[in-house]
Amino acid sequence: MGNVLRNDIIPNEDLFPLPPFGHRWRHALETTGTSMHVLTKYIEMIDMQTPDEVIWEPYPETVIRDLLAYCSSGRAIWRTRAPLIFFCVVEMYNPDRVMRQLGLKQRIPPLHSTSMELHKIDLRGKTDKDWSAEHDAYICMWNERASNIANDELLEEQLEFYDPSMLWYRRITRRFMSHRGAIVEALVSTNFFIQS
Repeated sequence: MGNVLRNDIIPNEDLFPLPPFGHRWRHALETTGTSMHVLTKYIEMIDMQTPDEVIWEPYPETVIRDLLAYCSSGRAIWRTRAPLIFFCVVEMYNPDRVMRQLGLKQRIPPLHSTSMELHKIDLRGKTDKDWSAEHDAYICMWNERASNIANDELLEEQLEFYDPSMLWYRRITRRFMSHRGAIVEALVSTNFFIQS
């Protein structure tokens, strides 16, 4: 009987039409198989999107009502201004920045800065730290989450180009993935202002 572990045995393609799943990672870091002109085209398409082509409210009532109960059980606090806490990690959740996604009028949100001390936490060698004591103030804020809900008028119309929140959005957002997209936008904006 021959050695079934020989390296020169080629699998029968009828029995094994596809290589094992692990084989997919054999050339994972190679990019020669990716057509870069297609990627460039996708980037250009994203850069050329206009505000009316963006889904600004991805969670309308028609979507929410079809969710399973556990997906919407926390709906009462979706707009709470509170810290999200996971042991040593604390991140402030600021729904004021995404009111439009939640179907409400978007205004310029108040300035908010996350404590730099929270981002300096180093877990090396600190296995006995009492995080509930360390983050007591944030835990108290979380416990009061129901009393700090962001609210505003329902969004009933598209925001205009010169709406203050759109001016703010364009100022703070990285809107382009490529230099070409930014250049085209600058030319279009310049033409818009010249014709106005």
